[in-house]
Amino acid sequence: AALFKRVNRKGGIVIANIGDASSACGPTWEAITFSAMDQYRKLWDPELGGAPPILFNFINNFYGMGGQPEGETSGFGKLARIGAGVNEFAMHAERVDGSNPLAVADATMRKRAILEAGNGPVLLDTITYRISGHSPSDASAYRTKEEIEMWQEQCCVAAYNGYMVENGHLSETEIDSGREKTLELLEKVAGLATCLETSPRICVAGDAIGDMMFSDANVEAMAEGPGDTLLTLEENPRVKKNARKSRTGVDADGKPLPKARCIAVRDALFEAMIHRYYADPTMVAYGEENRDWGGAFAVYNGLTEALPYHRLFNSPISEAAIVGTAVGYALAGGRVVAELMYCDFMGRAGDEIFNQMAKWQSMSANVLSMPLVLRVSVGSKYGAQHSQDWSSMVAHIPGLKVMFPATAYDAKGMLNLALRGTDPVVFFESQRLYDMPEMLVEGGVPDEYYEVPEGEPAVRRQGSDLTIVTIGATLYRALEAADELQEKHGISAEVIDARFINPLNYDVIVESVKKTGRVVLTSDACERGSFLHTMASNISQLAFDYLDAPAVVIGARNWITPPAEIEDVFFPQSDWIIDAVHERVLPLPGHTPTTVQTTGDILRRNRLGT
Repeated sequence: AALFKRVNRKGGIVIANIGDASSACGPTWEAITFSAMDQYRKLWDPELGGAPPILFNFINNFYGMGGQPEGETSGFGKLARIGAGVNEFAMHAERVDGSNPLAVADATMRKRAILEAGNGPVLLDTITYRISGHSPSDASAYRTKEEIEMWQEQCCVAAYNGYMVENGHLSETEIDSGREKTLELLEKVAGLATCLETSPRICVAGDAIGDMMFSDANVEAMAEGPGDTLLTLEENPRVKKNARKSRTGVDADGKPLPKARCIAVRDALFEAMIHRYYADPTMVAYGEENRDWGGAFAVYNGLTEALPYHRLFNSPISEAAIVGTAVGYALAGGRVVAELMYCDFMGRAGDEIFNQMAKWQSMSANVLSMPLVLRVSVGSKYGAQHSQDWSSMVAHIPGLKVMFPATAYDAKGMLNLALRGTDPVVFFESQRLYDMPEMLVEGGVPDEYYEVPEGEPAVRRQGSDLTIVTIGATLYRALEAADELQEKHGISAEVIDARFINPLNYDVIVESVKKTGRVVLTSDACERGSFLHTMASNISQLAFDYLDAPAVVIGARNWITPPAEIEDVFFPQSDWIIDAVHERVLPLPGHTPTTVQTTGDILRRNRLGT
């Protein structure tokens, strides 16, 4: 939210009220580091006002749940000291007596002045005490009765009342009267809140909660007016370069053109990004190596020349902060594109993706919107910790829209769709495909603006004997398999690119399966727990009477991803698909399998846990 204020020249400050025990949380440190970046003062336009105006107010009540940060679970002694490790100003950190309202007000005013001068972030170590337990089940077994009684004697309300009487601001009678009125008001509020006639619960007989999972709105811009840019679109060097490229990957005779001469997936993504930048003045993008480098996979080449620092910048290597700040920016009313360089790094932002990005919109009953696109690249060639497809993990979390284009046409059209929406989108991109021209859509990638219809799969090849459904880059291995099935075995395979994971319209897939009676599903995600199994289950129920064989899932092996030299034994290949058809769907006369795709091997692998 503080980032939104600074980028969009909004007044005021942001106060993050957090407990003392949160000082040990990774996301807390990442947020502090993000808020203290030098670039705000050294690289951003001074006219913006400096660092984001955020006050980290640690409400220090000496306990997490039962553990004590000071003297037990942390080593800083006094919490205010942590500011010394952040920047040269030590975050202007100070301890303040949280039981003294005037002391807190005075400290807050001084911190506000620092923030308004652009010299944040700032930190308050606000000393207080938690008289009650952490929760109703907390019996306070970790502290003594005497300790609690000593703190009760230091009651902040009683102390402040005494101060007001001593200094002639209030009389004892006025204080008593105020207390009675306050209790009366609280009782009334509690009564109204708990009365089912006055405050009825939401009707769960229908789909009322489901209706609040997404806003499903389309907004050209989150604010009016032009955005800050450095060039016109026509002057942009990459726009000029793209204008000289072929919009399709084949020539007039259908022969492939050199990739360097064609609009590829990375170019298509760039076109969607730069369009929305010029349409929406609030839009920002950031992540690791986004500026100058152009993103790790060159999608953002051409944006650095077009945009000032505050609209496209490099973040720390802090995935939790990348996603967490994006959530706040979106909730505050801006459009944001955050990037995680590798899908595997989603693990470092798990809470921010699964509990914050996914849930805030619906938890607010759609009072708030979340125009946030999280670009995530799915790797290959980089081994066990940089080559995983976690699309299935994201699919399991309610509240997220999930897209995975596999063609240049879809890359642009689907990102255009996501960037005009107001819902949180996880946008997967395969590193295998960044240089892939448009080979499947006639006419290639349109130069003008367009969107792909949300949730609609695309039939990439017509067929009558078998349906193959793909997610991501396996589309091209499925097409290879379909060609071989036709040429060698006379099997006509229909290939469908799902494109979307959530929402997903099954109508096209089910109609195809009803026609062919057989279905194989494949993606680069590990087979166990794959979203393909959800699809296979749904298809089996929706088209059960039409199936001549069980739905077959072909995913990556349930191993760590091996080095690039032997990836072919890990990720699904065209021969896996053909062998699986032979073993589990439709015997292919004369075919000799080269891989093991039998039902017996399914049992063996599960028995071994692999």
